[in-house]
Amino acid sequence: MSEIEKLQGKIQDDKSNVVSVYCRVSSHEQKTKGDLERQKLRLLEYCSEKKYQVETIYEEVGSGMSGTRRKLNSLFNQVIEGNISKVVVEYKDRLTRFNFEVVETLLKGFGVGIECVEKSLPKTFEAELVEDMLTLVASFSAKIYGRRSAERRKKKKDENTESIQD
Repeated sequence: MSEIEKLQGKIQDDKSNVVSVYCRVSSHEQKTKGDLERQKLRLLEYCSEKKYQVETIYEEVGSGMSGTRRKLNSLFNQVIEGNISKVVVEYKDRLTRFNFEVVETLLKGFGVGIECVEKSLPKTFEAELVEDMLTLVASFSAKIYGRRSAERRKKKKDENTESIQD
């Protein structure tokens, strides 16, 4: 009877302990070494201890600065649909390298919290600043090299097209 009442909207599902787990490593080498699998197992053990009902496990390989992570976007869709109450991650930088507070605020707007299993050690202001600067340099370097590579591919394609036309 309760299932019928849920379908009729008379009873709301209690999603207070329904969570999604998000695991991410930056490189395929880390995945190959088993880092992604160990991260997932630690998070599932944590959820089990907390008696959370794990709805979905998202595993991804990619940069924390990338905005095109397919699994992260799927997680956001699950948040928007109201299917979960929490996102469980190992460290906050697993979701995003910058602007964690923005992501946290957005999820709170949908009634979803973020639970970080491991708290990073407190860093000095200077250490955080240096880390952020290095991350920015790495990001800009990747864009420059990506642009150069795209230009080389275009030039090569144009040369091949010219040789075919001759």
